[in-house]
Amino acid sequence: MADEVRIALVGVGRIGLTHAENLARRVYGARLVAVTTASAERAAEARRVCGDVAVYPDLEALLAGAGSRLDAVAIASSTSAHADNVVRCAAVGLQIFCEKPLALNLADCERAIHAAEQAGVKLMIGHVRQFDAGHVEARRLIETGAIGQPVVFRAISGDVDPPPPSFANPAVSGGLILDAMYHDLYVARWLLADEVVRAYAEGGALVDEGVRSVGDVDNAVVSLRFARGAMGTLFVSRTCRYGYDLRVEVIGDEGAVQIGRFRQTPVRLLDRQGVHHDMARTFPERFGDAFVAELQTFVDCIVHDTEPPVTGADSRATIAIGVAATQSLHEGGPVTV
Repeated sequence: MADEVRIALVGVGRIGLTHAENLARRVYGARLVAVTTASAERAAEARRVCGDVAVYPDLEALLAGAGSRLDAVAIASSTSAHADNVVRCAAVGLQIFCEKPLALNLADCERAIHAAEQAGVKLMIGHVRQFDAGHVEARRLIETGAIGQPVVFRAISGDVDPPPPSFANPAVSGGLILDAMYHDLYVARWLLADEVVRAYAEGGALVDEGVRSVGDVDNAVVSLRFARGAMGTLFVSRTCRYGYDLRVEVIGDEGAVQIGRFRQTPVRLLDRQGVHHDMARTFPERFGDAFVAELQTFVDCIVHDTEPPVTGADSRATIAIGVAATQSLHEGGPVTV
């Protein structure tokens, strides 16, 4: 293929707008041709950050109006629409980057994966932490035996404010575990290079009435058991008021490796009241470079015709854990993955 990849973005919500700006300004070899949104406000914001980009109201209008000028698509629509959008784009031969998770259930995962395989197109999933320098170095250390045999995986993941109820609705987002804990679940598999075989979850709508009103929880704790015996404990929150908290630790029989930081900039103020520093408030702030790196990898895979490092099968395996943990949350007991 040509060195320039003509790409469209489906959906310009919070993560979609980040991808749009990166594709327009920071990803070498990519040319952002169009975006989709039915919101006039979002369309104006997309043009503000990306320049004079074409805007279509939905995927069907995009394919009808610009499909012949596209090589690839990045899907950042609502999670409930991911699988259908993948199937539709695969049918017209577009290379596909899809935000996590691939779908809300295993059947839709398999349908999307099959569609991409049948069409002979690439399908890469947005596992952004695999492109974050801290996580990459932690995996290297674990692989080289620096901490011995992994015994325990621990993670904390918290957003400052919950999403609106329209998104928090489990029918749209998959619920707290599938949506907000997804990254921790796949990082657990990736760092330990092991599969999860059992999950147990506790959670509650303890803070936010909007989340409670749609039948989801805003805080949850999940325990995992891995195939080789290691254990995991994960905490996720939609109400982490002090900042975007993200910490991961893997404890081995010879040491431990920790990922995460509180400071966004390496500056501390010391005064009579104590020590003060800033903190990331959103995931685009914390993972700015990693979001660029994952899209650069996707574009490079197309240009050089190589396989994506994150596949639909990786997302399916992660969703299987999330589905089991969500079932455990509702049933009150451990669930086999």
